Parts: sequence; C-alpha cells; structure tokens
Amino acid sequence: MKVVVVTDPHVTAPGQSVHGMDTNARFSLCIETINEIAGDADLCVVMGDLVDDGSSMAYAEFRRRAELLNMPVRLLLGNHDNRANFFAANPNVLPDENGFAQGSVELENVLLLFLDTHNPAANSGDYHPVKLDWLKRKLAAEPKRPAYIFMHHPPFDTGFYIDHSKVVESEALLKTLVEAGGVRHVFVGHTHRASSGHFGGISWTALHGLANENDFELRPAKPNYRSGPAQIGILLIEHARSVLHFHDLLQPYPLIAYSGKSTRQPGPEFTASEDLSGCRHKCRVQPRKGTCSCAQRQTSHHRSYPAGKY
Repeated sequence: MKVVVVTDPHVTAPGQSVHGMDTNARFSLCIETINEIAGDADLCVVMGDLVDDGSSMAYAEFRRRAELLNMPVRLLLGNHDNRANFFAANPNVLPDENGFAQGSVELENVLLLFLDTHNPAANSGDYHPVKLDWLKRKLAAEPKRPAYIFMHHPPFDTGFYIDHSKVVESEALLKTLVEAGGVRHVFVGHTHRASSGHFGGISWTALHGLANENDFELRPAKPNYRSGPAQIGILLIEHARSVLHFHDLLQPYPLIAYSGKSTRQPGPEFTASEDLSGCRHKCRVQPRKGTCSCAQRQTSHHRSYPAGKY
C-alpha cells in the first residue's frame, strides 16, 4: 500500500498570498510532483490547514487544484479551517454522526483513521469526549488490524514553540491510542517543521508544511517564518512493515550525475562535464553549454517553476 501524506497547504482565494508567498502555486507544484513520483498511490491525505482563512473562496480554489490529483484524497481540518465552509465546498465529504470531519479507510488489512482536532474557538487542538467516543468504537471494532492515525494538531509535546497550541487535555486520547494495542504510527501537521518521536511505544511523525516553514526554535520564543521546502511524505505499508519516505520540493540543488537506469532520465541537454553554473529559470536540471529551453520544455527531467513567490 502506498499513501501520500502532506499538510498545511494554506491555500488562499485567487490573488492573495501568505507572508508574501504564493501558496496556491506551491500547492499546484506539490500536486504535479505527487502525480509524477507517486501517481500510483492508493490515497493522499492532506492533514489540515487546507486554506489560510477558512473562506468559501479559498475552499473553492483548494478543491479546483486538488481535483488534479490522480488518486483519492482524504482531507483533515486544522486551526485555519472552517468546518461549515469546508463541508459546503465539499458536498461529497460526509461528516461522522456528530458532524465532525472524521473518517476511516480500510486498505489491505490496515486501518487508517482520520481525526478532527479543529477547535473553532482557538488555535489549539480539541479532541473532546464525543470525538473520542467515535475513535474508541473504531479501534474496538478492529482490535487486530494495524492502525495508522492522521490528525492536524499533535496531542503531545514536540519541543517546538508551537506546543502551546497542541491538542489540549489530550491525556484521554493518548491513553486510548496506547491501550488499543494496534496503533502503529501517528501522523501530525501544524508545526511546520519535520520531526519524529514516540510516546507509550507508538511512533509519530510531523511533516513540514507545504506553505511556510517555521524557523528552528526550541526556546520559548515565537519563530520567524521562512519560505522553506514543501515536503511530501510517501508511506509504504506491507504486512507488519512500514516505511515513510520524504521528498522536498523547491530545492536549489542541481542534478550533477545520473545513473543510466533511472525511470526519470535527463535528456541529451544535460552533461555533468559542462558548465553547471545554473539556469536563469531555476531549472532542476542544468542546461547544456548555457543554452536553456526550460521555459518551453515541461518534462519531468527539465521543468521550470511557474512565476510567483515560493
């Protein structure tokens, strides 16, 4: 099984930006890359903060772009989201029996659970007893099936400044996850930093956001914001084994050699022995003899980024 995991795209209404960045262009580049490197995935999970301001126009823009993905999508809610506007913009997404954006998927004898930690009254996460009852019933119904949990807010400390807005009063949630016995991994967003750890014998991973990156800051001081890499997680699950791979977009590093056996070969315009000083279009593969046609070429081995601040 292959599951793509991304978080925090912060899509906006057309013409808007986030900290001066074109988050919509970043999201579209992410979708293009997912289709290119993991187009055969069984599922893509977007772990909340789908949009930046919770507006109907932003959700319409998110949906328009997300529909280009080549696989089914599961959407979670974060603190920047608006539950009512989300459901209005996505009539095909059904809430649970209590109106929350929670759900489950069973794939190849594995249980994937998607939790709603959105709290409309605060930036911090919320997982109150009504939500928790749904989770307990799902876990109890499949006690022997390996479970993977996806949620926006971490229910535990990560060591970053943003811990002040984790899931509040999360002790009952953590106790449920540990005592269930079958939870293999927990995936979270919200931190805009990549990190991992474990609690009670359960491993967890936080991914970079698709939008801005928070400065690395372990002190109790609010971090600055950077454009940073947009990160895609690719989760491979087979029986009792799981592996999470990371792929960062918008990296400035040029290709310096190719294997001769890759499925994504650079074309004849690339040679490592020639000038690698760079392409004015910020091309992923450097042009031959300083001549670049990447503005016209949109192939997987020679692609320019669209105009806009990333």
